[in-house]
Amino acid sequence: MISPELLRRFPLFAGQDAEMLKQIAMLAHKKEAEADNILFFEGEVAKTLYIVLDGGVTLTMNIGEIGEQRVESLEPLRDGEVVGWSALVPPYVYNLGAQAAEKTDLIAIDGVALRQLLDDNPVYGYYFMKELGKVIGQRLISKCTQLMSLLI
Repeated sequence: MISPELLRRFPLFAGQDAEMLKQIAMLAHKKEAEADNILFFEGEVAKTLYIVLDGGVTLTMNIGEIGEQRVESLEPLRDGEVVGWSALVPPYVYNLGAQAAEKTDLIAIDGVALRQLLDDNPVYGYYFMKELGKVIGQRLISKCTQLMSLLI
């Protein structure tokens, strides 16, 4: 378990009261990943949501032979950013892979248990998913901008 106060620092947990933060914190633990450690592969069942505490995580995409992961983004996700949002959005399969770009400290949250907790508490689930929607939207805009820069 991590402290609810640590979770409170991140926008994803805005709108959660102290009791809900405590319940989410019980589903979470700190995880350390050395440089190049794989967090998850593209196409894998999504079971964990991560928040980067310190360091960076690079997203990967299979653009080679089956099972080969190549870097999809040169700019890693940094402190405070969400990795593995697919653990909360159907069909619960990671769309991309992820690996530590350097030694990285993370918060790892059990995605299956978090989904159940949010289902059981729909008001808090609504605010959580609203914040998660912002993360997904910002990521989409960022990738569209990257693609457009290749065309110009």
